[in-house]
Amino acid sequence: MGEAGGVPGAAFDPAESACVIVGVDTYASLTPLPAVRNNLKALKAALTDRTIGGMPKRNCRVVLNPRTITAALRPVEQAVQAARDTLIVYYAGHGFLDSRQEGLYLTLPGTEAGKVHSGIPYTWLRSVLGTRTPPRRRIVILDCCYSGSVIKGMSAGSMAGAMSTASATQQASSRLGEALFAGMDGMEGVSYLLTSTPWNVEALAPEGEEYTAFTGEFLRVLREGIPAPRPVPAEGAADAGPSAGAASPPSGDPAAHLSLEAIYREVRRSLWEKNRPLPQQQSQNGIEKLPFVRNRAVRPVRPAPQAPQGPQGEHGAGGAPPEADDGATEEQTAARAQAVRKGRRRALVSALCVAAVAIPSAWWWQSRGDEPSSGPCSDDVALIGHSDALNGVEYEAAVPVDGLSGLAVAGASRAWALADNPPGRIFDLDLGTSGAAAPAARAVDMRTLHPTGGGRFDGEGLVLEKGGRTVLVASEAGPSIRRFRVSDGVETGRVELPRNLVEWSGPENLEALGASPDGRYLYAGLEAPLFRDGKARGRGLLRIQRFTGTPGGAYVADKQYAYQSAAGLRVSELVALGGDRLLVLETNHAEGQGNAVRVFGADLSRAKDVSGVASLQSEPVDAFAKKWEPVDLVTCPRGGAAAAQPQLNPLLENAEGMALGAAPLSTGPYKGRMPLFLVSDNNNSPHQITRVYALAVRLDRGAD
Repeated sequence: MGEAGGVPGAAFDPAESACVIVGVDTYASLTPLPAVRNNLKALKAALTDRTIGGMPKRNCRVVLNPRTITAALRPVEQAVQAARDTLIVYYAGHGFLDSRQEGLYLTLPGTEAGKVHSGIPYTWLRSVLGTRTPPRRRIVILDCCYSGSVIKGMSAGSMAGAMSTASATQQASSRLGEALFAGMDGMEGVSYLLTSTPWNVEALAPEGEEYTAFTGEFLRVLREGIPAPRPVPAEGAADAGPSAGAASPPSGDPAAHLSLEAIYREVRRSLWEKNRPLPQQQSQNGIEKLPFVRNRAVRPVRPAPQAPQGPQGEHGAGGAPPEADDGATEEQTAARAQAVRKGRRRALVSALCVAAVAIPSAWWWQSRGDEPSSGPCSDDVALIGHSDALNGVEYEAAVPVDGLSGLAVAGASRAWALADNPPGRIFDLDLGTSGAAAPAARAVDMRTLHPTGGGRFDGEGLVLEKGGRTVLVASEAGPSIRRFRVSDGVETGRVELPRNLVEWSGPENLEALGASPDGRYLYAGLEAPLFRDGKARGRGLLRIQRFTGTPGGAYVADKQYAYQSAAGLRVSELVALGGDRLLVLETNHAEGQGNAVRVFGADLSRAKDVSGVASLQSEPVDAFAKKWEPVDLVTCPRGGAAAAQPQLNPLLENAEGMALGAAPLSTGPYKGRMPLFLVSDNNNSPHQITRVYALAVRLDRGAD
């Protein structure tokens, strides 16, 4: 923080300031977060270090694992009464969203999944901070899932169901017009808000790292400082790349200090480079531009002498900045000059970005025409091509071909695609290729599904049964697996689910469905964990249910396997290869970064049958399916691809359907590989694209 006794309104006075650092690392029923304990200890050390924050240790209180709401909020209330200048309140732990106006809930050690009353509404914390009493500045830093929901203009109010997570928030955010909370301003009683994620994104606690992803970078900046302006992604444009802008201390900041704005920019830049959730900030009255902590990367230099002002400006005839004569070395002077040039270029780039976004009809980003549109993505997967021919199309000029969330190959170049929009439809697609060439998909037929038995139906996974007369559909709502006749779309029966998949499922459950090539086995995959299973360091502890039976006949529950998703991702689809081997599509959407699309292989043959296991939290790693990763689509060629929102690779979209081709490729550079088709769900949004992908995949490898 600024010098003690600094000029009011120009810097923080650490002697008159306080901090309350709250965190939960141990839970009775949720995943433990061991990195949080490290966060708390290190953050207090930094804020009370005389070379960084300079706050007296007695003014900074750590609250680890408060058992009750009172135990968590009373220290904040006491600090409000004690601090006269600045109060910093930090929280790290699990966070969740509720459909009511409270939005974000912070958790306690006893918080239970599905029980809103066991958490702390963020609005309660905000009310404790008050508005009419000292301190003059209130800084809130939140490191938890969906923390960006407290930023003004972000809302969870349109979500359905309590404790909504990825799919509900993604559906809301895809409209890019998130409904504001009526009358709710996250800045009430707060001078500055810093959150670890956007409002619809989960925070990360990467396995093997000492701190959580956001706080680790925040601590690094406090400890190391910022030696020189560095590139950052532009606000609201995460794909702008490292050359999009530079973070420099705001005008007027002492060179030896960092502002909250400078810290935020550097943390954001670093997280962007690591493809991790991006922090968000909001402030009042320019507090973010004031000196906050000492910049440990800048050593004091002797004051610059007054330069005579010449007729050509305040820096004299040569126009040199005053830094040129402050005793710095030639290297330092050159670095400063380069920083000035970068700042000028940054202003131009920012203006161009604003202009591009302001044109409603323009794509957000499109790759150059000279970049390849096909080629290797990894050792095991190559991109044959993609097609946006279905985007914005209506079948027979009446029914939009969108919301495609499931895919099943019906022939060499034919497939059925499942739309999750009510009442539920399947479209007969001519893919325009058997896989050797880029697709050129078009809808040639359609069936409307007719579910029976009442209740909501939300089809997500699709299997075309052997013989082509019936399809099986996994419905997220319910949940259920239903059989429909292809000829007229009438429901003819259901597959009975095990009790635990019904009684302990959340709003995100049955998403993926696949059948073995001979139809003997049916596999159903969960998108998100059961309430009892939860997550481990951001990785979903999921279940894949295997059924045995015959195509068109009865299927009965057989074995249940444990599967761990990658951090921050959820299962969208699976393809059964035979021999209890699967391809699993894992995806997610992060506001400001776009989509993540990765395909994993899974070997269930040696995994434990967890049908009778109440919770996967206590299961050892060898109880889970063995995994390998054939491809992350971000590594695929991007030529010719367009994106209607920020993406790390414009090829990426909200892929939800996946199906293996009918036969190996017989020609071309990838002869012998199997074609793999993906389709994206545009969520009925003008800001997302219905896209079909054709990949060539090697299937002769497995888990190490």
